[in-house]
Amino acid sequence: MFKTLRGLLGGLTAAILLLGATGAWAAETPIAFSIPREPLKRALVDFAIQARLSISTGALAACRPTTPSLKGRFTPREGLARLLAGSGCGFRFIDAQSVEIIPLPRPMPEPPVRPAPPPPPPTVQDVAPIVVVATRAPTPIDQLAYSVSAVTRAELLGQGATDAGGLALLTPAMTVTNLGQGRDKILLRGLSDGPLTGRTQSMVGVYLDDMRITSSAPDPDLRLTDIAQVEVLRGPQGALYGSGSLGGVVHLITVAPDPTSLSGWVSGSAGATRGGDPSSTLEGMINLPLFNGRAALRLVAWREVEGGYIDDAGLGLKNVNRSVRQGRRASLSVDLSPDWSVTFSRVDQAINADDTQYALAGLPPYVRSNALREPHDSDFSATSLSVRGDLGWSRLRWSTSLVQHALTSRYDATSAPPLPMPAGLSAFDDDNSIRSLISEASLTSPADAKITWLGGIYLSHTRQIVDLSLTGAASSVVGFTEHRLDRLDEAALFGEIVLPLTSRLDVTVGGRLFSSRTRVDSQIAAPLLATASAFSGRVNQSGFAPKLVLSYRVGDHGLIYLQAAEGYRAGGLNTTGAPGQLFSAPGGPEPYRAYQGDELLSLELGGNVSLLDGRLRLRAAVFEAWWTNIQSDQLLASGLPFTANIGDGRNVGLEAEAAWRSGPLTLRGDLLVNSPELDHANPAFPARADLALAGVPEFSGGVSAGYGWEVGASGRIEVTGRYAWVGRSTLTFDAVTAPSMGGYSAARLAIALTEPRWMLGLAVDNPTSERGDTFAYGNPFTLRTARQLTPQRPATVSVTLKVSY
Repeated sequence: MFKTLRGLLGGLTAAILLLGATGAWAAETPIAFSIPREPLKRALVDFAIQARLSISTGALAACRPTTPSLKGRFTPREGLARLLAGSGCGFRFIDAQSVEIIPLPRPMPEPPVRPAPPPPPPTVQDVAPIVVVATRAPTPIDQLAYSVSAVTRAELLGQGATDAGGLALLTPAMTVTNLGQGRDKILLRGLSDGPLTGRTQSMVGVYLDDMRITSSAPDPDLRLTDIAQVEVLRGPQGALYGSGSLGGVVHLITVAPDPTSLSGWVSGSAGATRGGDPSSTLEGMINLPLFNGRAALRLVAWREVEGGYIDDAGLGLKNVNRSVRQGRRASLSVDLSPDWSVTFSRVDQAINADDTQYALAGLPPYVRSNALREPHDSDFSATSLSVRGDLGWSRLRWSTSLVQHALTSRYDATSAPPLPMPAGLSAFDDDNSIRSLISEASLTSPADAKITWLGGIYLSHTRQIVDLSLTGAASSVVGFTEHRLDRLDEAALFGEIVLPLTSRLDVTVGGRLFSSRTRVDSQIAAPLLATASAFSGRVNQSGFAPKLVLSYRVGDHGLIYLQAAEGYRAGGLNTTGAPGQLFSAPGGPEPYRAYQGDELLSLELGGNVSLLDGRLRLRAAVFEAWWTNIQSDQLLASGLPFTANIGDGRNVGLEAEAAWRSGPLTLRGDLLVNSPELDHANPAFPARADLALAGVPEFSGGVSAGYGWEVGASGRIEVTGRYAWVGRSTLTFDAVTAPSMGGYSAARLAIALTEPRWMLGLAVDNPTSERGDTFAYGNPFTLRTARQLTPQRPATVSVTLKVSY
């Protein structure tokens, strides 16, 4: 580890000298603002978002209406003074992150001269966080009738959340499988179709800014580098986000390019894992203003090496599951006018895993025995062009994106090949290539409209090619191949309107009218059996996904709501199997040739409240979800994949989160208590009657804490910690492959010393080296014959140095 750390620090020193040659250090760097001319209320919302402040607007009614704009680089005090000029209102900073808008005293005749009373001590009161969330229209989080969480950039950095797996430890009711980087599923609110990834669409829609980046494949697992905020909407989001958002939506928001200042940073870390190989990360950003402040280019890059910790006794290899994740992102933003802007962005990421990360029961911890390596690659890229502007009567957002995702996986099929093979090593290869062209346009009402609304249109075309092959690893004998082409076309109209019934009671009515068409062509060959088969078919689906919400504001600090919403996924066709494999019609035995689309209806009662002068914030929801025709990727007896409608299920639960902030101390906590069940099993599917929804623990939760204090003139020490608990669940719905897993904890401790120009941090993940069996599997061909375990990474110590200019 020390050799790796020494080399990394040397590289960082060189990088610091290079950066120092291109720009001067600034002890205090102002913030770049880009706020068009708009009503004062809307301008303050945008200001709070860009400055990452909490602003109380309770006194805004006493201010004169103005339509300010703010372009340039200012301190928060300077920016607020410019926005409020002429409004008759001022502001005061309650603490470093909280601001209160206050009315200024009206001019009065000069009173007799008398001593001025001392100013009252500052207090924390009426401070409401203003946060943009993934609801198609920027809205303060405390005014949202949703179960939503927002994780800020500071929280991501402080808690060491660098990907979806780390994010799940900070977010209520969020679970991520643990198959390995680039192979995982994201699950929300106890809604799971199992860990296998096949033909079904994702349960959760993942968005990077305006781009949807998930489809019928695992989460691309983008590293959360230079991310401004992550927003998680739980519960079905079919009305606004369409197919593949049954569980909810995860929205990744990148840091926007800054047109006013040249800036950058570089960060490096080195880590040591107990019993494993060392790990390292190097990442950086540079921001370049262009065209005299009318445009900016932001470039981000990262390279992360995770050392292996699984040994393979059969191959005589140690720490086989090493992986490398490297990528880059570029964003170019151009202001065409004060009210119109264009943004072009591109992201590329490649994940190369040397092997899978499962062990076998009956062997020593972190050990398995295979005959072949099982590498995995995930190559992801996305290009997007978006336009935003103000039409006066509405605001326009239009984006078009091209998303490409290529995955390749190899499995050791030597001991259990899906078709008869000659003696010797056998490998099963799965190549999956997805290409989607997506365009979406939406209009939203002006920020000061009494009746708010939005409407939009969505169009997409997806082309997916899957190549499967079973070969002799040494002899190159081909035992099985399938070439499958899927073409999916989708179109939708969506919208919603918020009607104020009284001064405190609102009703929201919305929905999505959709239509989709799937065409499938498949060619299968088994050369050793001298057989082949072909299939062509199509599936059409259309419908309407509604949403209805009643929300009531309780005083100035609370909100309660009742929401009914629906989510859906399109149906499809099964093709994979040896020539002669029977795919029956409904009513016969599984697998069916065609599987139906599934739907989820959710009823939710929730609310949020701010107490103790804003120091304590609570959010909770109780819900019941009814899930019909559950789609789930399953395995034939041969180990080849198919998709089944396993039956109908339901889930009743409670989720809650709390945040306490008092001076330097911040505490957060969350929990999910639910009762998932498969209440009407498909009689053609061999499910056990006593099984709940796979991968859904009845209890999960976590706590995190942070404490900071000043050191010297400008330094600060931050201490953070988190603890999460994941209850027990089963791997699948299948009566044969339903082992129990879960019942483990995940923890992290960290300390960081920060200065305006640099940060030095030390962290320990899984300090007790807990070996809990996470929600995952390893090899589909031995799943029925061997107990596969996917343990947590053992205790890992890491050191991080970050410098900025």
